[in-house]
Amino acid sequence: SLDNINDSKNKLRFNNFAYSMRELSRHILYSLSPDQDVLNCSWYKNETTKPNGISRGQRIKYAIQGGLEDSFVDIELVEIAKINSIKKKLKGSIDLLSKYTHVNPNTFDIPDMEMIRLSEEVMTHLIEFAKTIIDSRKMIIYEIDEKISDEFIEHSISETIDEVDILATHHNTEEISVDHTGISKILSDRILINVEGFVSVRLQWGSNSDLKNDIGAEMYDSFPYSGTVEVKLNGSFENAEVSITNFNVNTDSWYE
Repeated sequence: SLDNINDSKNKLRFNNFAYSMRELSRHILYSLSPDQDVLNCSWYKNETTKPNGISRGQRIKYAIQGGLEDSFVDIELVEIAKINSIKKKLKGSIDLLSKYTHVNPNTFDIPDMEMIRLSEEVMTHLIEFAKTIIDSRKMIIYEIDEKISDEFIEHSISETIDEVDILATHHNTEEISVDHTGISKILSDRILINVEGFVSVRLQWGSNSDLKNDIGAEMYDSFPYSGTVEVKLNGSFENAEVSITNFNVNTDSWYE
């Protein structure tokens, strides 16, 4: 798309920019807003003339807030008025791109200043859309980051790590870190988040008595883990409940 707009010798350069950018925006929206996920939203209502039709505005809405109710989003994340504004501007930009994919006397070889104005307008609206998605997810992680860390600490204290348990007679979890979190899916009442980090463990061979008599052994090691947490919102981030639904420790380095 940018190569097209920078091809100053081509009188069709804005037309070529328009069709390629329009297709890019279409792929982005379909990727971020799968049909069935949008249809499953409690806020979904058919705004089209097709059975189970999904409008462009609904795809934009889902990409930003997922299945969360407007009332929750408006209070806890992003003002609904801002999302509606983004929807309006982005839909307008895509309509503009569609207009210039057809080569007619009024869309051919448009003046440079007009081309620059229109292309910058389109790019600005796309960037605002993307930034709002990123910011909303950062805010979600920020609001529940401490609860996620606490849940993994509690899990390491109360649960046996099977992958580590087979390495030694006994093991203790010394420390567990949450290094990366990424939102997998936002549903109407809960959020699924992928978590990665490291778990530091103490491995012991033999009993405590064996250690005292110098016929046992111990060592410390750390291993990467990946997990999934489910966040039940219960109406607000403050009341959210976090539970681990999947937790896997990778001990491949032990066998290398």
